[in-house]
Amino acid sequence: MRFFVAFLSMIIVSVQTVQAQLADVKSHVAAIKGKTFWIKIDFVEVNDGIRGIDAANVLENGEVSYRATIGGFRQSQSQSAEDFAEEVRNIIIRDELAGWSVRVIQRGAKVQIRKAEAREKEVYIELDRLSGARHAVRLKVNRDKYTISEVERLFNIAFAASEAELEGAEDTVLLKMNMSIEEVIALKGKPKTRVVLGSKTVLTYDDLKLIFKDGKLVDAE
Repeated sequence: MRFFVAFLSMIIVSVQTVQAQLADVKSHVAAIKGKTFWIKIDFVEVNDGIRGIDAANVLENGEVSYRATIGGFRQSQSQSAEDFAEEVRNIIIRDELAGWSVRVIQRGAKVQIRKAEAREKEVYIELDRLSGARHAVRLKVNRDKYTISEVERLFNIAFAASEAELEGAEDTVLLKMNMSIEEVIALKGKPKTRVVLGSKTVLTYDDLKLIFKDGKLVDAE
């Protein structure tokens, strides 16, 4: 009985801790509403003539994925905004989807946060481009790591706080041995390809190939 009471107390404390942590995250996320940023990734919206379907997602591993269901049943997904938009346009033409369109806000645009919500499995960031277009991105947060620092890490993949920071992303990137895959992607951006071979992972960029062993950078070609 004593063991059961102690176990129950541990559960209650754990739940209270998680709830307090999530409350802190929600307050942190809500505070960015109305602030101005520059986007570091392309944003894509598919519009069916009535509403917009936001396709951009920042994943836990630092990669950006674009996905949406087109015409009610065709699923389109890509890690390239350009390829995704082209595939959607082809589906619209092929299936003769009247009123459907796809819009892209390219990296570097100045935007204002219109809505920011910490939800159960993601942080939803909706923005107004200063020209008036509305797009959104979803930061896919691991529920076991739902902390302010984790949300900030994912947010910083998609947004820069200043033009200087945005331009700085184009400067020389310093990669070091034993960096994690997530750290490299945060600095270098999403790779063209990602190949997983057991404990070995290979990320390919236009200018080099990075090799990881057990999630740590061990070589470059």
